[in-house]
Amino acid sequence: RIDFLIEGLNTYEANEQFNSYLRKRFGQIHNFHPNDRSALFIRNTAQAAIQTLQILTLIDIFIVIVGIASLIAGIVGVGNIMLITVKERTKEIGIRKAIGAKPWSIIGLIIMESTFITGIAGYVGLLIGIGVTELASRGFAERPEGLAVFKDPSVDIGIVAGATALIIICGVIAGFIPALKAARIHPVEAMK
Repeated sequence: RIDFLIEGLNTYEANEQFNSYLRKRFGQIHNFHPNDRSALFIRNTAQAAIQTLQILTLIDIFIVIVGIASLIAGIVGVGNIMLITVKERTKEIGIRKAIGAKPWSIIGLIIMESTFITGIAGYVGLLIGIGVTELASRGFAERPEGLAVFKDPSVDIGIVAGATALIIICGVIAGFIPALKAARIHPVEAMK
């Protein structure tokens, strides 16, 4: 039995050693030279699986890079929106400060607003992603003969929770600089 060899076939080198071992053993049993490629054809699908996993890993890395770039673009966009909001609400912020609002309450207000905006946008994105996944699941269910790798795609609740936490963090980051700018507004200058 060669089950003990099959366990560790997770690299090209291990697969080549396994192929050589098979050629040698079958050569001894059936009286042919192990280097005679026409005597024995070996189709080792583990090598194809390794290559497929490498391609999928590269795709995952690409998706992460695109996701990070999208988050950065979103943070910049929400930050710009919040800067415009702070500029438009300068009088309101000045009045709040004039009647005794602390800088941290103004910072909290702006950060809460930016977190709300990113939260809404993030949940819309999550709903679209889940909808696409459900459509893909139904499409693959109609074709049971092919694409077994993509059978029954789903969204893990842990990923949704992680995405929610990331959305909140991005909202805080996006609103932090506009919030500091709002906290530095002088009430007298704001009233002018």
